[in-house]
Amino acid sequence: MPADQPSAAPRGGSMLHTDDDLVVVTSASGRCLDVSPSVVRLLGVGQDEAVGKSLYTVVEPADVHAIRQVWERVAKSGTARSTIRLHHRSGQLVWMDVSGVKIEHHPEYDRTVLLFMARDVTDDVVAQDHLAEAEQRWRLAFEHSPIGAALVTDSGDIALANASLGLMLEHRPEALAMMNLAEVTHADDRHRDADKLAQLLAGQLDSYRIEKRFVAKSGRVLWGEITAAAVHDLHGEVHEVIVQIQDITQRREAELELANRALHDPLTGLANRFLVQQWLGGALAEHLGRDVGVLYCDLDRFKLVNDSLGHNAGDDVIVEAAARLRSAVRPEDLVGRVGGDEFVVVCERMVDDDGLIALATRLAAALDEPMVVDGHLHTVTVSIGAATGRSPDSADEVLMRADMALLRAKRLGRARVERFDPAIDRIATREDLQLEDELRASVTSGQLRAFYQPILTLADRKVVGHEALLRWSHHERGLLLPSDFLDIAETSGLIRSLGWWMLDRACRDTAVGLGGPGFAHQWVAVNASPVQLTRTDVYQIVASSLDRTGLPPHQLHLEITESALIQASRSLLTDLNALRELGVGIVLDDFGTGFSSLSLLRDFPVSMVKIDRSFVAPLLEDPGALAIVRAVLGMCRDLDVPVVAEGVESEGQAERLAELGCSHVQGYLFGRPQGYDDGTAPNPLGDS
Repeated sequence: MPADQPSAAPRGGSMLHTDDDLVVVTSASGRCLDVSPSVVRLLGVGQDEAVGKSLYTVVEPADVHAIRQVWERVAKSGTARSTIRLHHRSGQLVWMDVSGVKIEHHPEYDRTVLLFMARDVTDDVVAQDHLAEAEQRWRLAFEHSPIGAALVTDSGDIALANASLGLMLEHRPEALAMMNLAEVTHADDRHRDADKLAQLLAGQLDSYRIEKRFVAKSGRVLWGEITAAAVHDLHGEVHEVIVQIQDITQRREAELELANRALHDPLTGLANRFLVQQWLGGALAEHLGRDVGVLYCDLDRFKLVNDSLGHNAGDDVIVEAAARLRSAVRPEDLVGRVGGDEFVVVCERMVDDDGLIALATRLAAALDEPMVVDGHLHTVTVSIGAATGRSPDSADEVLMRADMALLRAKRLGRARVERFDPAIDRIATREDLQLEDELRASVTSGQLRAFYQPILTLADRKVVGHEALLRWSHHERGLLLPSDFLDIAETSGLIRSLGWWMLDRACRDTAVGLGGPGFAHQWVAVNASPVQLTRTDVYQIVASSLDRTGLPPHQLHLEITESALIQASRSLLTDLNALRELGVGIVLDDFGTGFSSLSLLRDFPVSMVKIDRSFVAPLLEDPGALAIVRAVLGMCRDLDVPVVAEGVESEGQAERLAELGCSHVQGYLFGRPQGYDDGTAPNPLGDS
């Protein structure tokens, strides 16, 4: 038989009868001499059809070179192996793991033949391809993830790091791959997740999440949220961990800021009321058997600053006061802001009450130094209540004691320090509540009275008007001055009712001539509080009072403080202009005590100015007071605005004011305030 001539039928060798693998016998030239029956299943080709054909006819063209190399190696060395693709009749490619062997002088074929065995490995190759694709996708996702990631060994060595982690930690990824994760972890946080990592490596956890700090190459500390997941090998064991690290520094800083805001005053940065209470409560619990001191501080007449210069200037005062308090206390003391103009100092280690009072005195002195506010020098005084407590006292109890002492300090004239006295302060608190109820009832019970103090022209000392002053005829305490109940009136909101009652009463009394013919053409000045002036119907209220009482408008003067005018709303300015056109006088009261401005006289319908008694009293001794009075009088004279000097008590003061050109005066020298009830009238000439 010729060398390449195939046999008439398959020889039926034992190897050719396998159903699993494809067995092909070829001649030295590569022509198929015999093939196993499995060729039908694996390639869709019959045995008879395959015999006599060249092996290359079913090989994927791209793999012809590979099968040729196998054939050549088998022909030369006797054995070879490779993985190639064969074409199934259906058109599908079948991956085959092909191995070949040369058999010299095969007895069945009487010649040298090449025996090839091919195993279908399509599923394995596809699985490997899928695995390779998945690995490639994972690597791409890993390398290009916006979140820092690393593959970490069970000993903490970084085996692989992506670019995001390198950017976060300021290292090249290759450099990180030569480091241990502990090297870039904050020293205080290196053991935070030690237990969870041990559980992960032991197979007790599949993953965990934790937040910890890292240190970048520059030394910058950043917060990272770690998500760690176990990487299992083929045996299910864990030797590596995939770690994702997301930079949450901004979030943590925001959380810290929120926590700080929850515990601190946003304007001053001081502790807020909640933190003060917590701190004080902790101090009381910690210092068993020892006193903890509390100073409750309230800026005196702070509302004047807010009303005169506005809330921005008020904020400046608060910030400066906070800084001075913080500088004056001891390092271990806590300063907190617990209200608009209220501060609390908690003194944990206070030796005795005298030491607490000494500290309070130092705080008062620090605040007493003039401060520049909106270009003006302003002096802030402070009232301070001091109290101590020890366990089992609660924080609220100690704060209440200090607050009671503060109320007494303000009641006694402000700008002072008062120590809590249980015998006095507990009664005072009950009295305040009772006084508020009684004051509320006084408006309708006939206990309020109007007193009048004369205002004279200085040149001829003739009475031209009176200032109406409120008094409370208390059934037990006697005649009370406004200083005795003004704070309660303001805090309770009764100040409006009292103010409008006073307006009606003064208009009525003046309309009937205050009981005598000498008053027929005199005017009455009524104080209008800033609270009253916040209403949008001031004109209607005043005009209605004039109508009800029959008082001519020119006989009514409204006294308004600088602070109220500076903060005047558009509607109030409209009302004041309308009242001025009606004939009502607008008096700028307490001129010089606030933040005096020429614009007040220019922009508002001011018909008269009052110089505060605080400048008149030291007129003969204080060159500064004299200079201020001279300046005010000169300014008003140029503007043709008459001036009333309040608080004149001596002839020397009256003479100096006359020399300076003051037109009007008011004070004890010319007459004390007198009541007018049931026909009893003040002296129209002002004689006391």
